[in-house]
Amino acid sequence: MSDATKWNPSNEEHAVMDSVWMQIKGACEKLKEETKASNENVAHMLHEMADTYYRKN
Repeated sequence: MSDATKWNPSNEEHAVMDSVWMQIKGACEKLKEETKASNENVAHMLHEMADTYYRKN
């Protein structure tokens, strides 16, 4: 990614991302506790979700 297109989040955006990350992390831990999902399974699921919702094909 070039410097011209690199996103530099504001302090507020960074705080929101930290909050969202903590929620995602908690949900992933709960999923692992309630199922037989491994870290690899969870990582694959998150990657698929990101591909589905945020990448343009």
